[in-house]
Amino acid sequence: MFAIANFYRFVSLENLPEIKSAIEHLAGEKGLFGTVLLGSEGINAGLAGSNPEVLAEVVRALGNIHPGLANLEPKITLGDSQPYKWLEVKVKKSIVTFAGDADPDIEAIHSAPHLTPAQFDQLMAEKSKEVVVVDTRNDYEYQYGHFEGAVDLGIKSFKDFPKAFLDRYSDAKDQTYVFFCTGGIRCEKAVPWANARGFKNVFQIEGGILKYLEHHKNQASAPADRSRYEGNCFVFDQRWAIDEQLSEASHEPPKS
Repeated sequence: MFAIANFYRFVSLENLPEIKSAIEHLAGEKGLFGTVLLGSEGINAGLAGSNPEVLAEVVRALGNIHPGLANLEPKITLGDSQPYKWLEVKVKKSIVTFAGDADPDIEAIHSAPHLTPAQFDQLMAEKSKEVVVVDTRNDYEYQYGHFEGAVDLGIKSFKDFPKAFLDRYSDAKDQTYVFFCTGGIRCEKAVPWANARGFKNVFQIEGGILKYLEHHKNQASAPADRSRYEGNCFVFDQRWAIDEQLSEASHEPPKS
């Protein structure tokens, strides 16, 4: 069994080659595999190892490499085998590709509104008919699983989201929207982007699908607190998808 830590943070980073080298040494020395993207806007990473304690130790130690990487909160999931083929640390222009020059800055990202999983459930219990839940992921990810009633924009790449969303909702800027994605990083950009274009009530589910599934996994003893997520969650590693227990699931999307 392997443990996988996925995490990101939008934070101003400088001296990227030095940070890259330090992370390569740290993770490589501990035998971890995975992908780490670094940019001036922050970090986006997935790391895996057979020892969860060592994995957690490495994530904590990133704060020694740069203070902006201290106290990261990884989302931990499980796999039957090593989900990455190697360790790769890359410096990129951005840690998630979105709208190019129209990308929100770090300050706008940090000020964008979030809903905890419990707050999202409460909102949907009280006002589901007034809320549009929008999947910011690609269409094939939607096929593996999504929140009940969620809108699939039919996009092939996150950079297609702005046009697809505006094409459908530009005349409904007073509507309440909740955006979601796998771990939250895409929504971190999509929500403030929408705010800047006059959409007044746009929220994201804090921590994305992974944090939502974790919340409901921990609430298993309270059946009345039912999950609104249907199916599995597509992930970008060799597992393909995880289930509601945050463990490796079928590699195939459900048949429609």
